[in-house]
Amino acid sequence: MFGRFELRQMLGRSHASGTWLAYDPRLQQEVLLCVPRAQPADRHERDAWTQAVQAGGRLKHPRLAEVLEIGVQDGWPYASCARGAGVTLGERLSGGPPLTPLEAASITCDLLEGLAYAHEAGITHQDIGLHNIVLDQQQHASLAALSCALAPRPTHEPPGARDAASARARATAERDVLMVGLLLYRLLVNVPALDDADLGHAAERVGLEIVRLPWTTPHPVPDTLRAIVNRATDRQERQRYLNARTLLSALQGWIKTHSEESGGPLALLLDRLNSVGVLPSRPHTERALHAALSEEKLRVDDFVDVIARNPSLAWELLRATNVAGYTNQSADDGVTTLSRAVVLLGQQGLRKVAGSVRAWPGALAAQESLSKAGGEPAQEALREALRQTCVAGHIARLMAPFSVHDEEAAVTAMSQSLGWLLVLYHFPEEAAQIRRLMAPVPPPEHKPEAGPTAGMTLEAACGAVLGVNLDDLTAAVLRHWGLHERLLMASRPLNITSPVRQPRTPEETLRAVASMANEIACTLDLPEDKAASALHRVHIRYARAFGLVPKECSQTLERAVRLVDRRGTPSVSPA
Repeated sequence: MFGRFELRQMLGRSHASGTWLAYDPRLQQEVLLCVPRAQPADRHERDAWTQAVQAGGRLKHPRLAEVLEIGVQDGWPYASCARGAGVTLGERLSGGPPLTPLEAASITCDLLEGLAYAHEAGITHQDIGLHNIVLDQQQHASLAALSCALAPRPTHEPPGARDAASARARATAERDVLMVGLLLYRLLVNVPALDDADLGHAAERVGLEIVRLPWTTPHPVPDTLRAIVNRATDRQERQRYLNARTLLSALQGWIKTHSEESGGPLALLLDRLNSVGVLPSRPHTERALHAALSEEKLRVDDFVDVIARNPSLAWELLRATNVAGYTNQSADDGVTTLSRAVVLLGQQGLRKVAGSVRAWPGALAAQESLSKAGGEPAQEALREALRQTCVAGHIARLMAPFSVHDEEAAVTAMSQSLGWLLVLYHFPEEAAQIRRLMAPVPPPEHKPEAGPTAGMTLEAACGAVLGVNLDDLTAAVLRHWGLHERLLMASRPLNITSPVRQPRTPEETLRAVASMANEIACTLDLPEDKAASALHRVHIRYARAFGLVPKECSQTLERAVRLVDRRGTPSVSPA
């Protein structure tokens, strides 16, 4: 017995608190009895504990377990929480099969919703564990025992203590989020991280030791979810999720993209695609387009030259012509070239489509304030990405072999960057996070000689922040626009770490030449001394597949840059 409570089973404990399954004769029901592992040293410490738990008990949220009573028994403070018809997460794991990745992510999202609500009210948990998480009959999770871990607090605050208290609360909230990351690791691997079942104790070791999700798990873990978990438990604090909302957003994004009910990856963008458009026009391209549309004697190729310098217009043309009224006129049931789209639409149709594309910078007009220390403004990042996309399209068009259409090669090369462009335009705050994760990580203070370590890859960073795979996002949008399956297949770039084999089909050739074009265009971001060696590596990588001659990559890049950066309208060809 513990006072009037009949202790029936120890559900779990950590270094800071323990939870019992107890029967409360007053309520005539089973409850969770949460008790700190150490007795308060004095009345001040006990009162501080009571005030903290009472503050947490006043919070009302579906994902926070109801606090029924707070009291003291024989010098031990306690809190009783509602259990209902549910079980603790520890009971579920010990008595059932391992959770699937989707189940693990859903449970973690439930916890993060409650935790974020508590953090925003200034309340932290301090001791998240399997024993204080309750699952109801619908497998929704609730977090119990807010602030039940004993945390001594100063009785008299010295000058400047308010700032110190704020910093301490922020650090405790970040530690809560780290413990949630370790919990998600536990749910996916079915084994505690660092072989330490105490999440709070394991959290103290993260940084001194490395936590990475292993490849041997009960269920295969998708790469995007793997990136989220690895970021949540990264040894570098600056790489982790620093608040519950950002981790919740990443997991919810992953769940949406992997849930059939949500409509797939397109569910994240559909509303914004309809309200603010796909992408804005590139800066300084509108005048050339309007001049071309006012000409009466321009050839189709001249229109294509102007459109190819404006990716948003190119995709809008293909979207507009891949509807039922046009696709029936196309021999292969799909419009895959800009010239075909121009012919089908005519000048009047071109004017209508061009009018639907927002002028630069579109929805980013009010986003310039997103610039942060060490990061580019949202507009500048999108401007440079659109330019690089155009350069890749022109490289693909110039280097396409005779077995594929040069315009298809250009469209495919641009489409391989579509997912990242959409993120830059529609999710600028998340894009800034992604760029920070891709930046080199400085060496630890105790090992300055180690040098910086490489940041995340673009794919890994996008997965960690948004919970989406860029290639899946690109394919979903292209499919939504009704583009041909050949373009969808080729829009997935080749793996940069795998050797390039000789293409055997036009589809493989299209994908390979588009991938090569983007790898060449990526060297634009590099310093001059590194760009030359990077171009040489691209040449070696694709030389056998396309019979490249020395300096072909660098010469084509220079020509493509000139074509993209020129302004004005093509001259009228003689009749």
